Amino acid sequence: MRTAAQTDPSTATPPARSMLKRLFDRQLLRISPAERLPSSSAAGEKEEAESVCLDGMVRSFLEDGGGVAPEKPGHGGRYCNCFHGGDNSDDEDDEEAAASSDAAETIKGLVHCATLRERNLLADVCAHLERHRASGARRRDLLLLVAASLRAAGRDAAVCVSHWDKSAAHPAGEHAYIDVLLPAASDRGPRERVLVDVDFRAAFEVARPTKAYRALLQRLPAVFVGKEDRLRLLVAAAADAARASLKKRGLHLPPWRKPEYMRAKWLSPYDREEAAPLPDESPAADDEVQTA
Repeated sequence: MRTAAQTDPSTATPPARSMLKRLFDRQLLRISPAERLPSSSAAGEKEEAESVCLDGMVRSFLEDGGGVAPEKPGHGGRYCNCFHGGDNSDDEDDEEAAASSDAAETIKGLVHCATLRERNLLADVCAHLERHRASGARRRDLLLLVAASLRAAGRDAAVCVSHWDKSAAHPAGEHAYIDVLLPAASDRGPRERVLVDVDFRAAFEVARPTKAYRALLQRLPAVFVGKEDRLRLLVAAAADAARASLKKRGLHLPPWRKPEYMRAKWLSPYDREEAAPLPDESPAADDEVQTA
């Protein structure tokens, strides 16, 4: 008869130990010899001690999180604000900075006069403006005096008053500025209409401006001299930056600071007022000179 092959117990592969058994062995290594149960104890006492020790190790394992290192709180090392409505201040800062940066780049390329004739007109306007402001003239009178001074210098200048109706986006209003009709650049070309606003920068002031918007506001010309196309781009860039500044401060954009309202100031239908002479050029003064 064949005899079944017997396997040498010394060469047999030991069975895989369970996780709890490995934890048990690891815990035993942490226990000092004095704390271990004597080997001569009864089998019942040994089994009870092993059960108590194993139960303690399991609880310790679960309380330690299964041996996995605890994750750092928050996202990327920051505490999560999910239960506090979230903290979107960084997003608002980025949005406001981006809007101010884009507007600053646009304004940088538009702030200067486009042609030599516009630069010469700007110099004349600033000279007359400084002289009449020193005499104490106010807003509307100041426009009349500057326009009269430009006409005295041979320019076709007048005060214009724009009007626009109420809409769903903004209220009705009106705005006064100066326009100058420059001679045509060529024989067959049309005359160029140039707009002049002596308080252009002040029109874009807002409540509680951010530092970025204050810096951008200083880039805007205090006195604007130019044509409608350049004015339209400047207004759009400044209005977007004003909206971002107000949003950063938690304020609503008022209707009179919306881009539609700002554009309406200079691009709406207007009335060109009849030219008036300077005070020292009145007909009465001329009669006095002739009779003298």
